[in-house]
Amino acid sequence: MPETPDRQSPPTPSFGGGMSEQRKERGASWRVFLYIAGSHLLLAFMALLFYLGSHAGK
Repeated sequence: MPETPDRQSPPTPSFGGGMSEQRKERGASWRVFLYIAGSHLLLAFMALLFYLGSHAGK
């Protein structure tokens, strides 16, 4: 009986640099928070500019 070589499964790709799922979720949560907070700050600044522009003495 001929010997069969040991069959090994192909290596599975590790996306995210081997980080755990919990760490990925925490990173995504922080990004969402920063995007939302940043967009609100930008819109508040634009509202301030419109307010100051409408009350500018011409």
